[in-house]
Amino acid sequence: MIQEFAPALRASSQVEAFRIALQMLGDLCGLGLAYFDFDSTGYARTATEVSGDNSALVRNIARHEHVPEQSIAGIARALLHIARGFGVDLPQEGDLKVMFDDSIIADTYQEKKQDLAEVGVTMTVAEFRQKWYGEAADVAEERAGKLGS
Repeated sequence: MIQEFAPALRASSQVEAFRIALQMLGDLCGLGLAYFDFDSTGYARTATEVSGDNSALVRNIARHEHVPEQSIAGIARALLHIARGFGVDLPQEGDLKVMFDDSIIADTYQEKKQDLAEVGVTMTVAEFRQKWYGEAADVAEERAGKLGS
């Protein structure tokens, strides 16, 4: 006698177990729970949504940005020195500051727009220039004074 054997495939529980394993991997790597998650929303998300969902990733990126900062500045100084050695007339670099743009993860456009609205209320033009253009305090004050006149 032939009997049919067709146990139910537990695909949904296997998919859920796989998702949990991927979430644990992302969390253990410091990238956040949603980094390896394959359950997509199906629409383009704003930087604010990405930042909110990936706050662990954003914190991890910000923490690791400081590691290559001095190396990048050193390479830039070396390139300027070499160019001067070949006779290119370049001004002295002064203090080099590396500024990372996280606009894919953090919505810097909205932050900058908000800060611009705050200029004259809670923030001065010089503070705005220091924050968004990385200028030293004295340079920002001088350039802000030129804008006012």
